[in-house]
Amino acid sequence: MRRRPIGLCPFWRDITAPTGFLSYTQRRDWLLVLSSRRIPYALIKFRGREHLYVPPMAEKLALTELAEYADERVPASLAAPLHGGSVYAALSLFPLIVWHAMRFAWMPAPDFLPPPSFWLDAGVLDTIKVRVYGQWWRTATALTLHADTFHLLSNVAFGALFLPLLARLAGMGRAVWLTILGGVMGNALTVCLHTTGVVRSLGFSTALFATIGVMAGFMACRQEERRKIILPIAAAAGLLAVLGTGIEGDQTDYAAHVAGLICGFFFGAVEALRFKYGHARQILALLLALLLPVLAWRLAFIAQ
Repeated sequence: MRRRPIGLCPFWRDITAPTGFLSYTQRRDWLLVLSSRRIPYALIKFRGREHLYVPPMAEKLALTELAEYADERVPASLAAPLHGGSVYAALSLFPLIVWHAMRFAWMPAPDFLPPPSFWLDAGVLDTIKVRVYGQWWRTATALTLHADTFHLLSNVAFGALFLPLLARLAGMGRAVWLTILGGVMGNALTVCLHTTGVVRSLGFSTALFATIGVMAGFMACRQEERRKIILPIAAAAGLLAVLGTGIEGDQTDYAAHVAGLICGFFFGAVEALRFKYGHARQILALLLALLLPVLAWRLAFIAQ
């Protein structure tokens, strides 16, 4: 027969497992639930374990409240896994620094590439050349060009902060791929928005706002409660308002930032429906992300 702790009120019922509380989190949550519902309880340590006792007439109510609390929490099957090694996603920005260094003659460019003096005209996002002449590769090449060192460093600092956050949700390979893809599609949407005149833009910030959009779309679609869906969307809009108006100084292309955020949100919503990717697919996504700008630049140099 199971012994009862000395000093406990007669007939009170143990609502914990025979081994007592299994974790500090369970103990904290259960005490908060019972306290909030004004259900009397006794927390007693017995044989090295803590047990929770309630009066017999309150046992059913206590178990019901605890069950309802457990139902409100996100089930493990719906919770997005957090990926390890996410900090290394920031290393994907290193090619931007190398490309910028070769373009400004800080380091020699390979002999098989055209002179760096031609790179700007070959790769900048020009709405007329894209829309009229079909040079859609510029939507990718423009992401790798920066006006000056400050422009580059601000984007690298921005990316080093947000890319690892996305990598925790989607994995390193998927995070880099969705960032590049969102940036390319954001530039394409920018071309569609600028229907009059010639607009030239460059920089990786469109892709970085796509990163924020992906996170917002991912987290919004993983929310079970509808009232919480607006929270990540509002956070993304707030970041756009704070960072999107001055990350590139006076020549900021607001339309490109908005377009990147919108495209990123779409890809994030799709990613939320298919978030389970193995190690091989993460590597494949990373290779595709790095290959896309390379192929775009090859087309740009051929067209020159």
